[in-house]
Amino acid sequence: MTTIESIVAGGLGRSRVIFTPEFKGTKEAQMENLFSLTGINIKNVQANEETILRYLGEITAEGWEMFQVIPLTQTLTSGGTTGQGIFMTRYMFRKAK
Repeated sequence: MTTIESIVAGGLGRSRVIFTPEFKGTKEAQMENLFSLTGINIKNVQANEETILRYLGEITAEGWEMFQVIPLTQTLTSGGTTGQGIFMTRYMFRKAK
């Protein structure tokens, strides 16, 4: 499972949960954008946390154990910072023994 949370001002980003392979017929699920026109949107941060925790709970209930979490960040730059980028987290699972 991979979460991608976009950092784009004005709420123009796209945030998603991606499942590879698909989980219960789901390949991709939408999450909220972290930013609105006025800056960081705390309600969206909370909604994304709830979404991530719900999926983690469902996956572990299906008999999978999380064995590694890989946090990644990427900032777009061109002659300085653009204020755009992503937070990406990969959650690695294996069948519990």
